[in-house]
Parts: sequence; C-alpha cells; structure tokens
Amino acid sequence: MEATEEVTSSSTEWITVSDPKEAGWLFSQDLLHSNRDSNSLFLSVDVRQDEEEQDRTLVTFYKTDDVRWTSPLRCKLQGDVATGSGVDRHMMSTVMFKLMSGFHINFGSAAIAKVFEGEPDHLIPSVSDDLLENNMFTVAGRMIGHSFLHRGPSVSGLSPAIIHILFGGSMETAPVTIRDCPDFDVRDTVTMLEGDDELKEFDAIHQLCLSYGLPAPNATNRKLLSEQLLVHAVIERTRRQINQFQKGLKETGLWPLLSRRRDVIPILFPRESEAQVTPQLILDRIVWPSCITVIFESYKIEDDDESDVTDVRRVSGYLETFIDKASPAELKSLIKFWIGWEVPATEMKVEIVEAPLPTASTCFEKLRLPRHYTEYRTFHQDLCACMSTCYSGFGCV
Repeated sequence: MEATEEVTSSSTEWITVSDPKEAGWLFSQDLLHSNRDSNSLFLSVDVRQDEEEQDRTLVTFYKTDDVRWTSPLRCKLQGDVATGSGVDRHMMSTVMFKLMSGFHINFGSAAIAKVFEGEPDHLIPSVSDDLLENNMFTVAGRMIGHSFLHRGPSVSGLSPAIIHILFGGSMETAPVTIRDCPDFDVRDTVTMLEGDDELKEFDAIHQLCLSYGLPAPNATNRKLLSEQLLVHAVIERTRRQINQFQKGLKETGLWPLLSRRRDVIPILFPRESEAQVTPQLILDRIVWPSCITVIFESYKIEDDDESDVTDVRRVSGYLETFIDKASPAELKSLIKFWIGWEVPATEMKVEIVEAPLPTASTCFEKLRLPRHYTEYRTFHQDLCACMSTCYSGFGCV
C-alpha cells in the first residue's frame, strides 16, 4: 500500500456548483480519478469464517496506516461466486452497518465493540478506553470517508454537538442537550441541578462532580454546574475520540471539501429521519418489465401471450404492495439485497423469471422475481427470507 500524501481535487467545479450533493460527487469523482493509477486497495473477506473473524478482517484493513484511501478499491468475497461492482457495494454496506451496530470483537471490555453510543440523532463516541487505545475512532473516520468517496451509505444520527466540535466549532457554542448524554445517572443529576427542589442524594451528586473536577453544588452554582456536567459528559470526555475521528476522516482526502463546502456536512452525517428510505422513493426508481421475459436454464424466449402478461402484472403488484407496507428497516434490507447496499440506485430493474425463489444481480441492479406466485403471503414470506441473506451471506440465493 502506498504512503499517505496530501490529497486534493484538481478540479474546482465542486466549489461553485449550487447543489451540495453534486458538489460532493464532483469532488469525490475527481479525487478518485486523479488517483486511478495508484496501486489498488484489496479488501477480501472469507464468508466461510465466523462473524468475529470477518469483523477482524474489516477492522484490520481500516487500521492499516500510510494508506492512500483514494486508490482504486477491489473487493472479494472468498467462498462466494459473486464478483463485480455488486460485491464492492455489499462490502461497503457491511462496513458501515458494522460501524453502526458494533463489531464482534472483544477489545477487553465487551463482546461487541460499539464505536458510538446513545440514542438516535444524539449518538456520541464511546468513552471506552479500550476502543481509544485500539484507534477505533481513526478507523471510524476512515470508514466513513471511504464510503462517502464511493457514494456508499452514511452514518446517520450523530449528535449535532459532536459534529460541531468535529469541524472546529467551539465548546462554548456546541449545541449540547441532555439527550446527548448516554449516561442516565448523569442525566438524572443534571435534571435535579436544573430544578429548584432541595437536592436529594447530595453526597452522590457531590461525588460525581468531584470525579469530573467540578465543585460541590450549592444554591448559587447549581444551574451552571448542571451545564458544566453535561458539557463534560458529552464533549470533554470524548475529546480524544473526536480527535482520532477527525484524523481518520482527514486521511481519506475529504477535508478540503468539508472545509470549503459546509453544506456537504449534513450529507456526510445526516439526521436519522433524513436517512430513511420511503416507499415512494423506491417506487419512483423502479424500471418495471416492459415485456415478459421468461428465463430458462439454457435458453431465453420472449412471449406476450395473455397468461404471461397476467403473471407479470400479478407479481409486480405483489412487489409494489410489499414496498408500500414495508417498514424503513425492511426497505433498506430490500435495497441491499437488490443492489448491494442501502443507497437506492437511479434505476432499479425488475424482471419476472422462471425460478424457485427471488434473486438479485447486484452488479446490474436487477431484482428477479419468480412468476409462479399466486398468493401474496407466499411471495412476502419468500422475499423476506431471501432479503435476510444480505446480512449472513452474499450471492448465496
């Protein structure tokens, strides 16, 4: 792997274009293009290994120092026949899914390493010293920046206060709220200090303040003390994590874009609601069958007789019903099964085929649905079963 160098975009169109999404795309494309002749990065995961070994492979890849993250990316799933861009999308999706849900790696304090903790839209870096010592926040920054470069999934739901500090905002102006604090003992203490009632469990509150290097509460300082406790719990305790996070993000070459185009930051770190996939968004991008294509094992025929038209209408209708009724999580699973990751493609093709179960050609962004379904219940059951394979295997159905 090549040594890291200062990476900048040679084009300036991303600076003046009005749409921040287009600005991010232009910057990333130019950055990747300018490094197209660099030695490729190879990310290979053996799907025959257990989940812990697979997670260790992903983390080891992103823990490697002195890497040019803008180099061409080549991904491989050992033990699986799948190839092509669909594998790249699947791998990037898996990386981001693991980053949000946790890696099955025991760094000394827990069986699952969760880099972020807290509630949606108020996630903050974990205060685990084990994760800090293992540079997991640098890994997180590299993963997020790398996914953005390749138009992959984003990390949604980070605390606005953390994002504020990450991009150079001052602690005094950080929009910290009590929901940013994942420690419920601290939350309870802050709530009591903000009120006017007599303080209960004074010794416990005093001990907590002392542990944070703050004075004992009294009638005149309790309001200020509540603010200081919250800032300490959310910002000061995660300062080193944020510094690592920023370092990893910078190493992917995105910092000039994020410094110059602040309107791109919400795209890199969207709110939870902004990252949701809606039924209409998917339906608007589907390319439905224009004719009936029946695919057999050794040959293909095209026929427009009435029974074939009826089959395609019925099964297409089942898919539309599924999408209309699906939860946001089910919609993301469907898209990941369909194209390899949770980011909807501009065009997502549907084909009605002769087959026992639903399958997908992720490289061609095509969903193949069997024509034999005559009941929605059976269609729904089979599609859900096949969608679940996108987390346990790839190309296995």
